[in-house]
Amino acid sequence: MAETQRPAAADCNSIRTLLAEATATLRRQALEHGNQHFSDTPWLDAVVLLGIALELSREQLFARMEDPLSSEQCAAYLALLRRRLNGEPIAYIRGSQEFFSRDFLVDSRVLIPRPDTEILVEAVLALVDRDPDITRVHDCCTGSGCVAITLALERPRLSVSASDNSESALEVCRENVRRLAPGRVTVFRSDLLAQAAGSYDLIVANPPYLTDDEVKEIAAAGGKEPAMALAAGADGLDVIRRLVAHSVEHLRPSRYLVIEGAFDQRASVFDVFHQHGLTDCSVIRDLSGRDRVYVSRRAVAADDSNAGGV
Repeated sequence: MAETQRPAAADCNSIRTLLAEATATLRRQALEHGNQHFSDTPWLDAVVLLGIALELSREQLFARMEDPLSSEQCAAYLALLRRRLNGEPIAYIRGSQEFFSRDFLVDSRVLIPRPDTEILVEAVLALVDRDPDITRVHDCCTGSGCVAITLALERPRLSVSASDNSESALEVCRENVRRLAPGRVTVFRSDLLAQAAGSYDLIVANPPYLTDDEVKEIAAAGGKEPAMALAAGADGLDVIRRLVAHSVEHLRPSRYLVIEGAFDQRASVFDVFHQHGLTDCSVIRDLSGRDRVYVSRRAVAADDSNAGGV
């Protein structure tokens, strides 16, 4: 971080002063760069980072606004501020992100859980509540495990498993399972569903669905999340095509596939569903009113040999 972006040591004499200087620095950088990877909430970011550095809650910070800071405390805060100014998300700096009112451990090995993905979970919960025969659920491309763990905790009757092709992501997932839902989620490594065994009543996934060009733009703009969890070929559908093909081999007849996708992929996703015999296709919109969650069912064939499968 350039010296002009850093509050001077003399300005570190109180929490109030340091927060004001840090907020101004974050705001200035956001205006200069003009992209989502730098702070669009400079005051909130400044408060959160100082809370981390001082190990204080927001309420405790506000109650101590005039307290002086030591040089060590100021240095610790400036180190965190430098990370944010370099484009590192607050969730990675903090080491956690709230999802469905629970704190999940996250770092650069996994995507940061987003509010739109809560729509994915809500869609699955609605299906589970309508259909009591849904008992065995698998979360593919699990990342931090937030979807699988939330489903297991919100609906304890479910048998939930989770997989990812990234062993480093699974390390984060397993730690979240240990902390939040010990013994409730079975975790294993798999290239989509290639290593899955048996059949499921519902498969849910938040797969990579951005185009390679979109991921390159994100990286060039300072994005820090793992590219392999985002990129899905020239049209953003490479992983979805493979996932759907895998899913029909592991879904019981008339059972469900629910995936998150891009807002402009509805026609293409439905085409892939239909090509593989998935029916009853529908879409659920995200918090911005855009297509986001795609729902389908595996058709029942008269001679279906998987009926009643394990």
